[in-house]
Amino acid sequence: MRRAERSRIAHAIGEAERGTTGRIAVRIVPDADLDAFERAKEEFGRIGLHRHPHANAAVILVAPKARRYAIVGDRALHERVGDAFWNGLVEDTGAYLKRGEVDEGIIYAVGRLGDVFRANFAEPAK
Repeated sequence: MRRAERSRIAHAIGEAERGTTGRIAVRIVPDADLDAFERAKEEFGRIGLHRHPHANAAVILVAPKARRYAIVGDRALHERVGDAFWNGLVEDTGAYLKRGEVDEGIIYAVGRLGDVFRANFAEPAK
């Protein structure tokens, strides 16, 4: 992934998280064969998202060579949105990825998570 694409994704993450307690990580892995969901869960733990105090973090993992991806969210996030949200998000994101639009798919998923963060996890007023 080129620098410009990484920059767009980083900007989207910043916008999604702004004013909320939610956190998003994106991992793009070079593997040609993997169980994306299991790998996403491993990455979630490896980078410490399971220790986020609000339990509302998410990781988006994409393996372009394997043509696989997964999105994993923590407990509080899942409690707010439920299975229907995750299923829809995975399906909608997959449409981008199937067209080879990896960065657009990631940005789409980040934006949807940002919508959930703003609706459910606004930062407390100081």
